[in-house]
Amino acid sequence: MRAERPPLRRARRPGRIAALLVAVFAVIAALLAGCGPADDAAGVGGATGAHAAAQAGDHPHVAGVPEAAWSTLALIDAGDWPEAAEAPGTKGGQRFGNRENRLPQRDAGGDRIRYSEWDVNPKKPGQGRDAERIVTGDEGSAWYTGDHYSTFTRMR
Repeated sequence: MRAERPPLRRARRPGRIAALLVAVFAVIAALLAGCGPADDAAGVGGATGAHAAAQAGDHPHVAGVPEAAWSTLALIDAGDWPEAAEAPGTKGGQRFGNRENRLPQRDAGGDRIRYSEWDVNPKKPGQGRDAERIVTGDEGSAWYTGDHYSTFTRMR
């Protein structure tokens, strides 16, 4: 009589496990890269090449945020907006009151967030400003609204 053998187990393939770990770390790194701090507390400053990077699509994909908003945010960060619009009447840097409380009131440390608003698009002669805006927080956040502050999408 033969002794019973335990059921055979499939040998684990180290290549699959390594590939899975690499994929997990890549996803985590991509998520953390989009959550990093701004260049400074006001969200203004940085390299002048930021505009070119934004135009090349070097930013996280966020549904509902048009490419023009990313390009404008790069100019805001570089300190070049609204002057770069070369369009009289284009606004940027004015205080945004957040009176409807649609954006966070306080940062993770409990400090009050102060917001500034920026036109996304240059003002066209003979027309009013359009509804698209970016709102930046002094803690480094940036929010896009395409409907004049009714809804917001976080950019960073």
